[in-house]
Amino acid sequence: MTQWCSPRRSDGGCAGLMMPLSQAPSGKRLLVQRIEGGRNLCARMAALGIYPGAELEVLCAGCDRPCLVKVHGSTLSLGAGVSNKILVCPHSA
Repeated sequence: MTQWCSPRRSDGGCAGLMMPLSQAPSGKRLLVQRIEGGRNLCARMAALGIYPGAELEVLCAGCDRPCLVKVHGSTLSLGAGVSNKILVCPHSA
């Protein structure tokens, strides 16, 4: 499911489409906009370097499969359920 997010702001908001990480195309740089989960999920993702405003690169993504992303120089594998809760938008830098 794709949603519109607010126009680009000086604080790192995006201009364009926001989508779940699980639906993002491989090989693209993205900005994390929001994590739709509870306190434990948000804390776990933050410990891995995935938080609103963080830049990541999708290495391999697909529906109902683990998603490989590169964040802060590390490669992570995220399950389909988690990658559905991470909302991202294209990085335009």
